[in-house]
Amino acid sequence: MKAVVVNYGVGNLFSIVSSLRRVGFDVDVKDSFNTIQRGYDLIVFPGVGTFKAVARYLRERADVFEDIRSRGVYFLGICLGMQIMFEYGFEGGLHSGLGWFKGYVDRLGTNLKLPHIGWSRIYAAENADKICEIFNDINGSYVYFIHSYAAYPADSTIVCMVSHYGTRFPALIARGNTVGTQFHPEKSGKVGLTFLATLYRWIRC
Repeated sequence: MKAVVVNYGVGNLFSIVSSLRRVGFDVDVKDSFNTIQRGYDLIVFPGVGTFKAVARYLRERADVFEDIRSRGVYFLGICLGMQIMFEYGFEGGLHSGLGWFKGYVDRLGTNLKLPHIGWSRIYAAENADKICEIFNDINGSYVYFIHSYAAYPADSTIVCMVSHYGTRFPALIARGNTVGTQFHPEKSGKVGLTFLATLYRWIRC
């Protein structure tokens, strides 16, 4: 199966590209989607950059991505890549996102030091959509985070996994053919690879 990682023009994409290849994906990296060809099974928004810059980059290509979504192609957003899937965010001011999920992104409501960097455990969320059950194999595992902002969804049923850092926040969300992780699977060792392998099998079915 084929995956493409979106290159916003900032950050090193080697880790996520390598991890996707390890679980079986044939991976390309692209910075232009205006002439994207059919044939991709997964589009990945990596977790690099700032909400303002990345959201602007993606909004300028929103029609292209909406067309891809309507064809049933899967999307994975990682950290910031997940956050820009929401309606708006407050990093560096108020900025619009893609609006694929209802809700917003704001600073973690914690008195602990930010950014939250390191390994934290994730747990299956209550009242999650049934689609979330496919990720149960990583329930209770430790994954790697680096973030100061978190998503505040309007619909709690999209939240598959949660974590805690002085406060509870969504760690994994899913709805339809769109998945987002606040953690970095490419930095989460065997657990991250397990998550990506599960995603691979789900898309392939």
